[in-house]
Amino acid sequence: MTEEVEDWWDATADAFQEAIDLDVGVNWTGFGHGDLELLTDVEDDAVLELGCGGGQCSVALAKRGADVTGIDLSENQLVHARALADGHDVDIDVRKGSVTDLEEFDDGSYDVAFNAWVFQWVEDLAACFEETHRVLRPGGRFVFSLPHPVYDVTEGGSHEVSESYFETGRVEITHDGMDVDQVLFRHTVSDIVNALVDAGFVVERMHEPGTPNPDDYEPGPWGEYTPALMSKLPAVLILEARNE
Repeated sequence: MTEEVEDWWDATADAFQEAIDLDVGVNWTGFGHGDLELLTDVEDDAVLELGCGGGQCSVALAKRGADVTGIDLSENQLVHARALADGHDVDIDVRKGSVTDLEEFDDGSYDVAFNAWVFQWVEDLAACFEETHRVLRPGGRFVFSLPHPVYDVTEGGSHEVSESYFETGRVEITHDGMDVDQVLFRHTVSDIVNALVDAGFVVERMHEPGTPNPDDYEPGPWGEYTPALMSKLPAVLILEARNE
């Protein structure tokens, strides 16, 4: 499955970065809730971004004084991350790698691990969380966001539940003009939380950022995230956990 995700991002990295046009910052949602101030205290911390993409989050934390390493499956995404770091005159270590296999990193070598909007492309969350737990120091923080599983099964236009929340696993999406399909993986909230607990994390806080006012949202660039629906259902799930 890793190869399919890698192929997708190598094929779409340039178009994605142009379309999403993210500011440098920890973009937990991308839909109008901003940074949420979850990782503001990282000066002198060793930080690992699991799936750094174009580097917007890694660069932001480096500018806050963190020593940042970012990994990503896609070499084409890393090209954007390196260029962004150079443009902001910060030093980040970005390298190709999988979030489910962190063997190149020593046990207990990071204070913080995080990502924004990545785990919908990860099939084996258990392996990812176990590896993340291993490379974090005791007391280390793990913070991440992903599409909310409830929003994910609801149609953006009709607001109708179109698929079962309990039907998890692989999803293939075919896009016109693309030679490769997009492969995603659905997980329930309990799947995610239980995998964290099983890996040895203490789940400290869960966030479902949102308001009932559609004017508080920015629509997603591809139409699936609409202000009208986001004002009814949480579009984003954010979890904060700590290594025991």
